[in-house]
Amino acid sequence: MTAPVTLKALNHWFGTFQALKDIDLVIEAGEYVALLGPSGCGKTTLLSVLGGFIAPSQGSVMIGGRDMTRVAPAKRPTTTMFQDYALFPHMSLRDNVGFGLRMAGMGRAERYRKAEAQLALVGLADAASKRPHELSGGQRQRVALARALAVGPDVLLLDEPLGALDLKLRRAMQDELKVIQRQVGTTFVHVTHDQEEAMAIADRIVVMNAGKIEDQGPPARVYRQPASLFTADFMGEMNHVPAQATGQGVETPFGPLPVNAPFRGSATLCLRPEAIGTNEAEITLGRARVRDAAFFGTHIRANLVPDVDPDLVLIAHLPPGEMPAAGTMLTLSASVDTISVFSKEP
Repeated sequence: MTAPVTLKALNHWFGTFQALKDIDLVIEAGEYVALLGPSGCGKTTLLSVLGGFIAPSQGSVMIGGRDMTRVAPAKRPTTTMFQDYALFPHMSLRDNVGFGLRMAGMGRAERYRKAEAQLALVGLADAASKRPHELSGGQRQRVALARALAVGPDVLLLDEPLGALDLKLRRAMQDELKVIQRQVGTTFVHVTHDQEEAMAIADRIVVMNAGKIEDQGPPARVYRQPASLFTADFMGEMNHVPAQATGQGVETPFGPLPVNAPFRGSATLCLRPEAIGTNEAEITLGRARVRDAAFFGTHIRANLVPDVDPDLVLIAHLPPGEMPAAGTMLTLSASVDTISVFSKEP
């Protein structure tokens, strides 16, 4: 089962604090959307409004074309999966997964059949008789997912579901979540503060900041061509270079660059560390001295001081080959499509 979601003109206050500001968002049926942002940005409040745990101060929540704004959580076609999993320690995995079906009045035989099918979906077909304490953290996470899907929600809400897992297991579960979502076709709305997690799993990322939607789109677009300086900085490391937009391009310490800017005046040019290379590309940035460098496995992270501005330090992710020694001179280059420009004007 699956359904589209439409949030219109949502505002919410906790006392005098406005947690959500004019939220308009359409989520397609079967889409995997990640709500991404720093702590306090409103993403968990928005998920709680979707799940019915918070009634918004203003606006509407439509799920599958029906107005759910004032409908209780138990009567919505949604299920929420929390970070702590909340499994019953005294129950078998079969009974844990079938608990929601039991509450809905389903008979034991049918309930067990569905529970076992869901456990098979998450790779735990042979563990139905086990108790939660016999499982690893990743396996308990799978059981919680199976329980959430067993009741057949139109929309599954995930509140930082992978936050308690270690890095290697978290990445494995990201892959599994994506595969399972594709199999069941349910609309997934996933809250996270982890940029890599959002990019790994989501069809669309919704970046939130101070209660409002700052940017939204496919992960590649949001990362490579962010719509705002906040999004550019939040979606990973970013180099800031002072610039001046002229209408014909952008003036920088490296000289004029053929980068489009829909404004004139003081600007900030943003360039990702991995976009800076030492091979020929569309833009030559000139020579720079290696101040220091460190090996990070997949790349070498180098701090570089350009000849044209000794007060400017660029971070570059260079190929993991030979470590450049401090003082080494490099000729830097970049591609036009890796550069973003934002106005400094209010």
